[in-house]
Amino acid sequence: MSDNIKNQSIELSKKYSLQKHILAINGIIVALIYLVFMCLFGSNILKHLISLITVNQYLLIALYILVFVIIIDIITIPLSFYGGFVLEHIFKLSNQKFLGWVKDEIKKFLISLALLVLLVEIMYIFLRNFPNTWWIFVTIIWIFFSIIMAKLAPVLVFPLFYKSVPIENEEITEGLESLAEGTGINIQGVYKINLSKNTKKANAALAGMGSTRRVLLGDTLLDSYSLAEIKSVFAHELGHHVYRHIWKMLVIGTITGGLGFALCHYVLSKLIVVFGYQSIHDIAAFPVICMVLGVLGFILMPIQNAISRRFERACDRYAIEKTNDPEAFISTMDKLAEQNLADRTPNRLVELLFYSHPPISKRIEMARNISA
Repeated sequence: MSDNIKNQSIELSKKYSLQKHILAINGIIVALIYLVFMCLFGSNILKHLISLITVNQYLLIALYILVFVIIIDIITIPLSFYGGFVLEHIFKLSNQKFLGWVKDEIKKFLISLALLVLLVEIMYIFLRNFPNTWWIFVTIIWIFFSIIMAKLAPVLVFPLFYKSVPIENEEITEGLESLAEGTGINIQGVYKINLSKNTKKANAALAGMGSTRRVLLGDTLLDSYSLAEIKSVFAHELGHHVYRHIWKMLVIGTITGGLGFALCHYVLSKLIVVFGYQSIHDIAAFPVICMVLGVLGFILMPIQNAISRRFERACDRYAIEKTNDPEAFISTMDKLAEQNLADRTPNRLVELLFYSHPPISKRIEMARNISA
């Protein structure tokens, strides 16, 4: 790639990343405004209107969550549409048709709604019956839910959005087999997913637990990268498996979840009278729970991202040492940066707030230091 073309690509990636970050911040602001309004006025009104339809507590909660989610989705759909569809087409990163985007959004809505209703119903059972210790029980439920979802997502959720098939290219499978030896993952657990139906971006991931553990490689990567580069990406994902990063993230999620629910209990106890809620298990107080968890999540996000970047650096080093091919790693990073319009050198504050992976420039610098 000539210097001129590379500079143009870097400039384009800066513009793309800036718009993505602006959209993310706007999304947070809109959600915050909605939750504040619901806490102060809307939630009690919504609960009253639904109570005119039913007095059954389980149905009341389900209908409340349904309307609550529909309203926030309607409010944020312009941002979702622009960020997830329009912007991707503006920067020529998307292959997705409008109806395909709508179909995927409906799937996401229905899945998230079903899971949210289930979890909220369970949470309010404990709120009603154990008003002082509910947060302990809910944390335990959250642990089991996280493990179940981590295990079932690759076989139940991912197939709803992408088709995955075992890799059939013999040259690639033979190249990956040698890397997988001794790690606990065999080549039958490596799948090709049809990312190209929606995007031009390349990606890979480690997903699942136990019998559902698998490495997912996008067709946009398999069809455009050399065998050495594919092996470098695969070795990185193997690193997540070898270092048990999924389990470690589950532990971190459990700790932050427990902290969040405990904080919710404290805040609810203090604000019941202030906002005119009937009790700690009043469904009208649900926006307060969302507000507390959301604010805590935002505060902890730089810490969680720092942990994630640490994990990713460890896997980068593992990939370089496992393949003994730092040049392939560097060329892979260069290709990913260009193909995904990744900002190679983001502002340090942006990196701390939003980046779960080290910036491309730092990943390449590490590889060069190892090869030096």
